[in-house]
Amino acid sequence: MSDEDLMLEFQRNGKDEVFSELVERHQQGLLNFFYQYCWDRFLAEDLCQEVFCRVFAHSHKYVVSAKFSTYMYRIARNLWIDYVRAHKNRPRPISLEAESHDGARVDQLELRSRVPQHDPAVDDGLRAREAMEHVKAALERLPAEQRMVFVLAKHQGLKYSEVAETLDIPVGTVRSRMHAAIRKLQSLLRGLNT
Repeated sequence: MSDEDLMLEFQRNGKDEVFSELVERHQQGLLNFFYQYCWDRFLAEDLCQEVFCRVFAHSHKYVVSAKFSTYMYRIARNLWIDYVRAHKNRPRPISLEAESHDGARVDQLELRSRVPQHDPAVDDGLRAREAMEHVKAALERLPAEQRMVFVLAKHQGLKYSEVAETLDIPVGTVRSRMHAAIRKLQSLLRGLNT
């Protein structure tokens, strides 16, 4: 049964097991969508749950005009925008690799000195983690419009036409934003040795 059929079935009968099937099908993708924005697993889970709560609460308004995933990601996008607006002026957490409040660098040597330098598996793990941190930082530097298109298309696997419908923009705009996002990411990650 398609997602759209499940949603219509839920509208008609209100059976929890039908809605649970939709949640099971889309929970991981939605969780990944939010994680690409906040890099916080717990926050991503909360936002994911909120999307499903909104879909549940407004299920009576659902009309099949596009794929269910398009409908769901539009809700997710709007929720993310609302979240960012609400938390715009709050201070961001500081990583151990960032500058402290007084501008001094946080000393990492103590932690890194505990890691055996001769173990290739540890070295590979550290390099992979460091590469991932570079990718995260590069994604965060993308303009919001490019980042949204990139995440929906590359990480969520939506077709350009679905991304266009989700964001309510022309397909040509999706293509140009994706092209610009890829060029910017390539530029930001050019020096990274992987």
